[in-house]
Amino acid sequence: MELSEKLKLYLVLETDYLQLPLSDFLENVIKGGVLTIQLRNKSHNLEEKLKYAYIIREITAKYNALFIMNDSIDMAVQAYADGVHIGISDGDAALIRQNYKNIIIGYSCNNMEDAETANKYADYAGIGPYTETYTKKDHRQILGTEGIYKINKALNIPAVAIGGINADNALDALKAGTKGLAVSSFLCKSKTPYDDAKRLLDIINERV
Repeated sequence: MELSEKLKLYLVLETDYLQLPLSDFLENVIKGGVLTIQLRNKSHNLEEKLKYAYIIREITAKYNALFIMNDSIDMAVQAYADGVHIGISDGDAALIRQNYKNIIIGYSCNNMEDAETANKYADYAGIGPYTETYTKKDHRQILGTEGIYKINKALNIPAVAIGGINADNALDALKAGTKGLAVSSFLCKSKTPYDDAKRLLDIINERV
C-alpha cells in the first residue's frame, strides 16, 4: 500500500483524552480505518512516552499500520517507529534525512517556506491548522480550507490537513485537496472510536 493510502485517516494520539484502555482504543480505531498513528503526548516525560510507544508499535505492526513518533528522532528509533513527525522548531529535517535514509519523515507546514523544506526532505506533510484546535495550545496561524489548498498545491509529496478536524467539518477540510485528514481529539475523546473512525473514513472515501 502506498504512503498516500495510509495517510487517508491519520490519528494524532493524546492518551490523556482516551475513554478506553489504550490497547482497546487502538484496535478500534485501526479496525475503523486509521492506518497511521502518531504519538504526540507533549506533556509526558520520556519514560511515559516510551511505555505508550511500545504498545502502539506492537498493535500497529499487527495490523500493518504506520507508527509515527512526534518531535524526536531518537525516540522514534528507540521505539522502532516507522517514522518521525517534526516541525520548524523540532529538529533539522536535512540532518534527519541524511542520517536516517529509510525512516518516514513528516513535516508540519503553515506557509510556503515550510512547504519548500518539506519538498526537500520529507515524505509527507501535515498542513494546518485548519481551524482552532485545543490539543495544541501553541498552534500557528489558522489556515482554513483556502490556506491549506494553496500550500498543498506547492507540495510534491502527499499531505494531510490537520487542526480541529471532526466529522462535521471533514468534508469542508477535504476541499483543500489533501490526500487525507489528521484528527486528534475527535477520536481520542470518543467513547465509540470504531464507529467514529469509520464515519470519518466514509467521508474521506467519498471525496478522495
